[in-house]
Amino acid sequence: MATLTIVTPVPASGSALAPASVAAGGDQFLNDGDIVLYFKNTNASSRTVTIATGGTIGGIAIADVTVALAQNEEKLVGPFDPRIFNDANGYVQLTYTADTGVTVAAIRVR
Repeated sequence: MATLTIVTPVPASGSALAPASVAAGGDQFLNDGDIVLYFKNTNASSRTVTIATGGTIGGIAIADVTVALAQNEEKLVGPFDPRIFNDANGYVQLTYTADTGVTVAAIRVR
């Protein structure tokens, strides 16, 4: 599992967002509730991102979240409530139906 680097955008500097290819075994990021993910799928086939939830309500597990990415689609997803999405180590876990043509960037929004 690859750990994503969290980028803090600085609008005044004009720094560009540099998404990375997703890892075949999945990705993770350290979550403080102020992170959004930017996904882009350039593959001819659609892809699905699964965002694991570690939370429960009344002892019942909260279902994982899935995000569908059509060909050439870009999406922003998040932020992620730490009480729902963080694992025991404070990370959010991501998996993909396939990794070819998919990029991701973790962006701090506050």
